[in-house]
Amino acid sequence: MRSLRALQTLIAVLALVVVGTGAMDVALGTAPLPGDTGVGTNVDGDYRFFAGVWLGPGIALFAIVPRVLEHTAVLRAVGGAVFLGGLARTVSVAAAGTPAPFILGLLALEPAAPPVLVLWRRGLVEGVGRAPGT
Repeated sequence: MRSLRALQTLIAVLALVVVGTGAMDVALGTAPLPGDTGVGTNVDGDYRFFAGVWLGPGIALFAIVPRVLEHTAVLRAVGGAVFLGGLARTVSVAAAGTPAPFILGLLALEPAAPPVLVLWRRGLVEGVGRAPGT
């Protein structure tokens, strides 16, 4: 079950990052972003709104950590939302140009990480029903 503990730890760390960045972005707006972050009131309001919405997946991830093997739908829903967010960043690159390297890193992780977590969890669930060593 060491692999289960590793999955739980990773999900808890990701939840902390999501809640932390969501809270930071609600409080500080676009100021922590690299580059020119001067935006109008409409963009600022939307940015902080979506930062608040971003808190939801983080809270959901924290909630499933203790019993992650039982929460398929939650992990898939959060993973799907993050995957779609990564695709939306791709649209932004096409529409607005290449962002800072940090954002490019997120662009690589957001579509890749959710399927890995879902498949990892599935492998653990399938392994629970097997006899040791099979």
